[in-house]
Amino acid sequence: MKQGIYVLFFSAFSTACAPRYQMPPMLPISILQISNPDQTQQWLEDKNNLTYKRDPDLHGEDFWAPCALTYALGGGDCEDYAICAAALLEGDIEKGYIVSAEHHDRDSAHAVFAYKFHGWWGINSNNETEFRRPYFLTEHQAITDSLRGKYTEYTIYDYSGVNIFIGNEDLEDKIKKRKIGTYLLK
Repeated sequence: MKQGIYVLFFSAFSTACAPRYQMPPMLPISILQISNPDQTQQWLEDKNNLTYKRDPDLHGEDFWAPCALTYALGGGDCEDYAICAAALLEGDIEKGYIVSAEHHDRDSAHAVFAYKFHGWWGINSNNETEFRRPYFLTEHQAITDSLRGKYTEYTIYDYSGVNIFIGNEDLEDKIKKRKIGTYLLK
């Protein structure tokens, strides 16, 4: 009898502590060929890789997913695309940040990936009109050129030290705000 209760207790405990998703598969080997922002943007835009899906539909709440989970689910929202861009360009860029933008009057938000490539800043996004090749001297110039007119301010997040590739946990609390405060988009 004790053994049955112990097994039942252990099963319930391990199920309660189990992650929300099974560990996602590795990303496809084809991503090893991606080595620049243009190729990354093409991968993000390819509907065979990802499609835009809202977090409430996928996760039931706001959720910043690692790239392999986004790929396994067949898509994600703008933060998930930004995280995938960061993962795909890892090792090929000098610096990179997840950028969250807001427009308070319209109650809208968005995220993109800002990167420094060969000394110049650019933007990858799930919205092809926001994609910017590495042409800008500062991250602020790239972000402003990409998002001006759509959003009023932005926050920069540093993902260094966080596994943005593989996993099944929400990354939002793990990715740190690099600069506290807001930066106006004018």
